[in-house]
Amino acid sequence: MFKNYLKTAIRHLRKDRIFTAINIFGFAFSISVCLAIVSYLLHEYSYDRYHENGARIYRLIDSQENSSAIDYRVKQQIVDNFPEVENVCLYQLVPLSIQINRGERGYYIENILSTDNAFFEMFSVPFIHGNPEKPFDNLHSVVITESAARELFGDEDPMGKEIVYRKRFPLTVTGVIENFPNNSSMAANVLVNDENDAFKFSFSCADYRDVSSHRYPFRIYMQLNDQVDGQAFTAKLQKYGEVMFPYVNKADLLPLKDIYLHDPTRGSNTLRGNPGLLALLMGIAMIILTLAVINYINLSASQQGKRGKEIGVKKTIGASRSNLIIQFLAESVLISFMSFVIALIIFRLGMPFYNVLFGKAINYNILFQVFSISLIVLSVVLLGTISGIGTALVFSSIQPVSALKGDILKQGSRSIVKNGLSVFQFTISIVLIFCTIIIQKQIGFVKHNHPGFHEDHLLRIDLPGITDDDRNNALLMLDRFRQYPGITGVSLTNGIPGYINTRMGANMEGKQNSLSIIYADTAFMKTFGIELTQGRDLLPGEYGTVCMINEAAYRYFEWDDLDNKRYNNGRQGGFGVIGVVKDFHYQSLYSAIEPMAILFYSGSPTHITVRMSPQHVSDTMNYIQRVWQTILPAYPLKYQFYDEWFDQMYRNEEQFAGAISVFAILAIVISCIGILGLAITNAERRTKEIGIRKVLGASVSGILYLLSKDFAKWIIVANIFALPIGYFAVNHWLQDFAYHTGISWWTFLLAGLLALVIALLTVSWQVVRAATANPVKSLRYE
Repeated sequence: MFKNYLKTAIRHLRKDRIFTAINIFGFAFSISVCLAIVSYLLHEYSYDRYHENGARIYRLIDSQENSSAIDYRVKQQIVDNFPEVENVCLYQLVPLSIQINRGERGYYIENILSTDNAFFEMFSVPFIHGNPEKPFDNLHSVVITESAARELFGDEDPMGKEIVYRKRFPLTVTGVIENFPNNSSMAANVLVNDENDAFKFSFSCADYRDVSSHRYPFRIYMQLNDQVDGQAFTAKLQKYGEVMFPYVNKADLLPLKDIYLHDPTRGSNTLRGNPGLLALLMGIAMIILTLAVINYINLSASQQGKRGKEIGVKKTIGASRSNLIIQFLAESVLISFMSFVIALIIFRLGMPFYNVLFGKAINYNILFQVFSISLIVLSVVLLGTISGIGTALVFSSIQPVSALKGDILKQGSRSIVKNGLSVFQFTISIVLIFCTIIIQKQIGFVKHNHPGFHEDHLLRIDLPGITDDDRNNALLMLDRFRQYPGITGVSLTNGIPGYINTRMGANMEGKQNSLSIIYADTAFMKTFGIELTQGRDLLPGEYGTVCMINEAAYRYFEWDDLDNKRYNNGRQGGFGVIGVVKDFHYQSLYSAIEPMAILFYSGSPTHITVRMSPQHVSDTMNYIQRVWQTILPAYPLKYQFYDEWFDQMYRNEEQFAGAISVFAILAIVISCIGILGLAITNAERRTKEIGIRKVLGASVSGILYLLSKDFAKWIIVANIFALPIGYFAVNHWLQDFAYHTGISWWTFLLAGLLALVIALLTVSWQVVRAATANPVKSLRYE
């Protein structure tokens, strides 16, 4: 029996090849897009799931301060007081390029991690060379990844060889590990032993020699025993932690598996995903599949006239409704499987494009695991069944007499169903168009929003090392730069807008907070073009004793003036507050501007910032390179213009906008296929009417209006549903930004007009064809 149904299905599909081709490739296109989205979702949800002990690993956070930075001394308190904890490790990652020397040659290596031996016990880190049980066998041990080993040592065996960290700390290579996989949130290239106090201080403080006022914040990971419940342990931790952890306001645990996508803290020093993007992509995948199903139903419905007599004959000779339903289901499932095979080919060919679109090297073999294959096959069968069931129910309900007389196209209830499905398609299209417009508008807003300082022709130069010689070299370079006429400003700092790695506690008149800190010289304000809104400039002899705060800090401390105000950070005497600077963005626009302080104090310099004359940028760059080669010939010059750097901050958002726009366009294209099916159905249903109107003198333009007005009417109806949905969706997304664009009235109008234009262009071919057809042939239709 099944063989019979299959043969009949194949015969019909071969008979109407245009209908079959449109359905198969429409389905294949939809499925291939969904496969790309699903592979990306599987990749994102796989982060940190490969660790053998991952289900028992948590990160300690301060949920009240919304911070993951914890004093390193808390580790020992956990070990001493909580037997439920099997292992604890410290973790502090510096995501910037850090100078590493090998002999006389200098290198810049990104992502330096300070940790301890417990890290290798807790996490699955495969070793190529070295002792995995205790790779840090002394305070000066260092473990490097295979990529760092190739960069530093080439083909030489790195084991036992020496490198120098930041020109001050000699280290011996005691281990080489495999590179962290691309689904790890904690990638690093060089791992140093945090038991060496110099690393605690240099990682956590701007000046490692002035540590009396700092708490040396690290990230703390703990691995619980097998039988310990995470929630119960969290409750115990909160009950006793207030006494044991004097620097933690409210202890909480964040599971390792949630860190990438659901980390609520700021400055976590690990990679972060975008759960909002994943939810949106998942929604788009569902929309695309829904559109594919609607397309199949609409295109199948357009075949009513061609298949009516076939159905009538089958019913007349005794075919039951269930027989017809099974027949149509067999056709739809067969089309679904054929589409899936073609979709795999399209997906495989499109992999390079998808990688560029998502900005990640995704291993697409993740789709071909046993679970994934089973899920995909089940989805294909389900997709075919859902697509076919609607068509099967409609066709099987046709009366034999009506079918044989050719009257089925006159049955209005089915037209209402088809039109309703098309309104749904228009609604989806308008929502996608509206969301795409707002997303692109927001990306433009954040990229062109003024950061609060003049970033044009402003160059950031990264400095190596933290020794006294480095300070002298930086000062010498500063002096050379000031002498060049193409340079209008130059400043030496630790921390800059866009990257501030230092936070300090502040106790001002009994009100406490943690402030972001920039250590700056006296030229900082002029070089960056930052406006002083209250107070005064530095006076001679005040350097090292005074600071300025931003407007956000001034508002937080609720001051009325600056008389006798001091920034008490625990350093002896603190800093006198002499001015308030206008708020400027030192983070992305995701975050509101937070309290910060500019300390005019000689910390360890990390950057030189140069303001260039716009007329001499090329000559100035050549001069900077010559000066660098003269003073620091062993190190490559690392620099970047601030406007380019701030653009990079929103690269993820641009990729997000690009991905959403591409998939929105693809969804609209798929929707257009269904709209075309409706146009074909309408033209067939009204063929005789069109012929009569033309015989009676109707013009082509009049026929075009007759066949197009319904689509305009349905788009107006779709707008009523679409725009509130679109407004709710984009308004929810915009809440992720502390600063965002407005939703203007013209975006609603533009979305509706674009939907109308797209719909009319889609149906224009079929409408023009019907309007210009010979009326004699039209009257022969029935």
